[in-house]
Amino acid sequence: MTRTLLQEIAHQIFGGKTKSSHFRNKRSQDYEKVMYKMKQAAFENKKAYEIAKLRAKSKGWI
Repeated sequence: MTRTLLQEIAHQIFGGKTKSSHFRNKRSQDYEKVMYKMKQAAFENKKAYEIAKLRAKSKGWI
């Protein structure tokens, strides 16, 4: 599965699984996955908004 640039940046910032997560119970792992995806989505939305704003500004719309 390929990642977009924003997904890759978010992955680098928020990290993936850690070695310690292998020793935690299933519920904790599920929570970590949900929190990771929420943080990643928020980051991607923020960056997409900033990119759209810069494009609009460069075209003189703002």
